Amino acid sequence: ANLGCFGMKIPKEYGGLGLSQVNYNRAVALIGSHCGSTAVWISAHQSIGVPQPLKLFGTPEQKKTYLPRLARGEISAFALTEPDVGSDPARMATTAEPVDGGSHYVINGEKLWCTNGPVADLLVVMARTPDRTIGGKRRKQITAFIVEGKTPGIETTHRCDFMGLKG
Repeated sequence: ANLGCFGMKIPKEYGGLGLSQVNYNRAVALIGSHCGSTAVWISAHQSIGVPQPLKLFGTPEQKKTYLPRLARGEISAFALTEPDVGSDPARMATTAEPVDGGSHYVINGEKLWCTNGPVADLLVVMARTPDRTIGGKRRKQITAFIVEGKTPGIETTHRCDFMGLKG
């Protein structure tokens, strides 16, 4: 975090290093030459965790709120995989129901293998939102939510111990 490694791809205006994808890849390769586990940790944080989707699809307010935190070293996670479903979004069972006229959502479900999940400050949680009719056809909707790691109701019931990730 002190070197800026958690913000390599985050724009400088949000406290990151603003590296291009090529230079980010070079940095991760260098880190991996010393410790593969650390390279995986940093890569998951920036690539499938909150920074990348937020950079691509977030609102200006979301970027201003979350990107500086992530650049300073708060850890992000990715939560898609579910028991009995795997990583198939079409069969996802986790739901997000709108409340307060859609200004907030209540997410209910169980995720499995949440990369960086047990220690994350922020998570990208994939959930089914109410179906919509588009072009006369009913379409399933999946939304990526930014969720605070300390949100009431989040529970880690098991932490996987992977061979080779012992950094």
